[in-house]
Amino acid sequence: MLTKIHKSGYFRQIVLLMIVSILNLSFQNYDNSEVTLKSGTLIPLETISLIRSDMVKVGQIVNFRVKYDVLAEGKTVIAGGSLVKGQVMRAQMAKGLGKEGLVGIQIKSATAVDGQEVFLTGGHIYEIGEDKQTLSIILGVFVCLLFLTMKGKNAEVSPGFETSSSVATTMKIKTKE
Repeated sequence: MLTKIHKSGYFRQIVLLMIVSILNLSFQNYDNSEVTLKSGTLIPLETISLIRSDMVKVGQIVNFRVKYDVLAEGKTVIAGGSLVKGQVMRAQMAKGLGKEGLVGIQIKSATAVDGQEVFLTGGHIYEIGEDKQTLSIILGVFVCLLFLTMKGKNAEVSPGFETSSSVATTMKIKTKE
């Protein structure tokens, strides 16, 4: 059988294909750049835009930004500036009788340098607006009933507000370094 292959016109192509295959296997780059991102690793965050209780709804996704590179074993696993998802858990706009607004946000996940979703825990933001109930009732009773329609202030989280969250579970991240 070897003589048939040797005499056929395909011998050189078969030998060349075998050489290329062997060289490809021999020189394959084994990348050991996988690092462990441990649960509890702190992720510094900041808000990107203004979040107000009259502008958001429960269930809405709001974006945060990672403030600094997050390192594991000396390598960047979550790049600074990458987006982090948060979800509005409570939202109530200011109401009459001086009732204040409130907003509650839970930080959900970030994206690692290899594209994996990193689930976060312990990141909660809860803001309450200014309560004007007492003022509204006093002025409404003693001055004019129209003061009873006075609203409290809406809760707001200003851009650049700093907070932090932590990694929920230990995971392996492939780095490019």
